[in-house]
Amino acid sequence: MSTKYRKLTLYLASIDEAEWTATFNEIENVLGFSLPESARQYQAWWSNQMRSQSLAWQSAGWKATALDLENERVTFVYVAGEERDEVPQSSPMTIQEAKERLAATFGVDPSQVEITIRA
Repeated sequence: MSTKYRKLTLYLASIDEAEWTATFNEIENVLGFSLPESARQYQAWWSNQMRSQSLAWQSAGWKATALDLENERVTFVYVAGEERDEVPQSSPMTIQEAKERLAATFGVDPSQVEITIRA
């Protein structure tokens, strides 16, 4: 996943509600930069198509469901499962567990996932 939208991923992962309706300005505040013009003009930008921006919400277990381009609002719904705390944030995870979870999220074989840790 692109690190460009990582702040949105982290923000959505921290929300306890099952739905979040946000203005484009609220999303920009989370991201720390302006959304591209295409986000304001094209519904396709908000589609759940595993693009860099949609991976930001999809990898956190969310789906964009309602878009209002005229009023610059979008609704995200949590879809990853019933339990929001299946894996506590503070639980340490092995590299292999992380690879398996990433592979499941992106629908690939764990052997295709590489993790690089830079200190």
